[in-house]
Amino acid sequence: MHTFIIKPTKKTLRWLVRNKISKNAMQYALNMTFADVNSKTRYKKTDIVLQVDYKRAESSYIFGTNKIYICSDPEDIHTSQRQKKFVIFLHFLHEFRHWMQSKILKIKDSQLCYTDRDVAYNTLRYRNNKFEVDARKFERSTVRKFMRYYKQFISYYR
Repeated sequence: MHTFIIKPTKKTLRWLVRNKISKNAMQYALNMTFADVNSKTRYKKTDIVLQVDYKRAESSYIFGTNKIYICSDPEDIHTSQRQKKFVIFLHFLHEFRHWMQSKILKIKDSQLCYTDRDVAYNTLRYRNNKFEVDARKFERSTVRKFMRYYKQFISYYR
């Protein structure tokens, strides 16, 4: 079993508190979700640095690192706190899948075949890239389970 420790930056910790997100419940939900989707990985402890990005409208992950960037206000269409958390967790899981692609599946960033410009303009080259398609599929298939785990742990880690 793999164990993840989420290590938010100081600004990110304040952002999590403002958004009423428990870092500990999120961390345990990540561990449980990962165990569900990847039970074959041998035990390893990994620190995942989480950093809120106030400058960008999209979240990101830089291949080869253990750092996930979450945009400060993803898709500002939420109407409730629960919906906002759902969208934040979608972003987090999408970028975590890129971490999995990099660290577990050994995909190199050179295999992505799109540029920052493609991301900024949401081009077909970016949207149809097999690793982006995979990350979107992963986020959609795991977010509800992740939310259930999060809800179970939230009562312990408020």
